[in-house]
Amino acid sequence: MLSQESEVICASADEWRRLRLSNVLEHAGYHVRTCATARELLQLAANRRLRPDDSGVLLLDIQLSDQMSASTIVSALRRSGSSVRTVVLAEQHRETEIIECLRVGADDFVHFPADPSEVIDIVGRVFSLPDIR
Repeated sequence: MLSQESEVICASADEWRRLRLSNVLEHAGYHVRTCATARELLQLAANRRLRPDDSGVLLLDIQLSDQMSASTIVSALRRSGSSVRTVVLAEQHRETEIIECLRVGADDFVHFPADPSEVIDIVGRVFSLPDIR
């Protein structure tokens, strides 16, 4: 059963991808917020809405950019003390970037386009990871 804290943040510059993921995850029972830019996402963190005790999951599109790589975003969130779980969304040909995101602290990844049930399964699995940070 999902709790009130079962929040997912979809960060993607692609509006269609944000809407599709939001709809899928809301139907699965998650509370979903969206961001279109790295600046928006990092502002959420700076405003302390991504608190160190946050139990949310971030779906981070590797193409979010704003002149900032996805691995830089993951690293910045880790340095800020946020414990938000991070799942990187990327096409298969972006393996090097996915590996770098995992190296700096992302919890998992999913190749896009992904089947909606796969996204729900990965988000659920990442929510249940033990907190070892």
